[in-house]
Amino acid sequence: MNFLPFLIAKRLHFKENKNYTVLLISILSKIGISISIFALIISFSALNGFQILLNKTILSTFPHGIIQLTDKSLLKWQDIINELKMFPGITYSEPYIVANGLLVVKNKVKPIEIKSFSNIEYLKKTLSFSDNKNNFLENMHHQHEIILSSYLLKYLSIKKGDWINIFFLNKNDNHISSQIRNFSLKIVGVFKSNGMLNASMGYVPFDFFKKFFYMDNKIDAIELHMSNPFNADKIILSAAKKINKPLLTYTWIDSYKYIYHDIKKIKTIIYLGLLLLVIISCFSISSISLMTISKRTREIAILRSMGANNFLIQLIFLYYGLRSIIIGNVIGLFIGIVTILNSKKIIFFLEKKFTYNILIDNIYYNNFFLLKINISDVIIIFTSTIIIGIITNYYPAYYASKINPSKILKEY
Repeated sequence: MNFLPFLIAKRLHFKENKNYTVLLISILSKIGISISIFALIISFSALNGFQILLNKTILSTFPHGIIQLTDKSLLKWQDIINELKMFPGITYSEPYIVANGLLVVKNKVKPIEIKSFSNIEYLKKTLSFSDNKNNFLENMHHQHEIILSSYLLKYLSIKKGDWINIFFLNKNDNHISSQIRNFSLKIVGVFKSNGMLNASMGYVPFDFFKKFFYMDNKIDAIELHMSNPFNADKIILSAAKKINKPLLTYTWIDSYKYIYHDIKKIKTIIYLGLLLLVIISCFSISSISLMTISKRTREIAILRSMGANNFLIQLIFLYYGLRSIIIGNVIGLFIGIVTILNSKKIIFFLEKKFTYNILIDNIYYNNFFLLKINISDVIIIFTSTIIIGIITNYYPAYYASKINPSKILKEY
């Protein structure tokens, strides 16, 4: 590899540092590139982290798939679960029952969504409990017990062990006067709510619904949990083909895929917007290259008279322009990566120094802020910046290669 163009470009760069006007423009351009690259890598990392937390929140709160029985299915929910026990891709299945109610504590009323559960061990895996020991779950055999979100306990000023009243709408009764039913339930567990998706949720044993609301022949939905939720559509279709009965199927992707499409759109918009700042900074470097060429025509003419061809001249001034772009690029990436890797320490410092902070106290910040860096994002940002630098600095390099040495040397 011939380093001659690079060494000549380096020498020109150090000579130009004596010109304070050009030096100031060069420094400001590098700062502009560094800030743009820093903003790009932080924005990408924030979106990556947001998507990870969103996946964790949605996939831990809602079933990955639902199989709905029809009148023509001629099957019971027990038959479906037996069919799916050893099905590849499905880790767990249970009857899916959800009811809406009103939680009443003293003078406070809060709408609540109550969901059934059959397997306590699986509930431990899907929810994050405030009590790390989870000893209360081992003894949860009574029907009049409930697990609530930490948000509801804070909102209603209640604690674990308290008794609460929940009013249900009984859909099975035909008499209007008997539609509303009241139950007293004991709070035996508290799980940490992830934002608003599961903030107003409670979990009660399946036997509670089975005894007070539903009979076995009335349960017509089964929820599925999968090893790879992002292949939920393929897995649930394969399961429906195996059962080979008329069924209605849908997955979490049907309801929430627009969120992921929006994240990709936002990521593209941010990338294009900040890339425009990088382009502007690169054009500043390009203008510096043109200024350098206009002042170094004599050196260019001497190089041409010594046998330097057009390609060598182009490489010299291409390296000259790219030098500042690469420096700004590396500085921006370095500061961004260091910030991301130490984000928890920075957040802890901000929480310690600023007790009342609009950003830190925000619910979306608390539940959906995570910086996650991907190597692919770093490569894309670095490569695209270099490509932009080559494009914006090509004209100055091409202009330098077209300088006629005979005309220049005649002036001297």
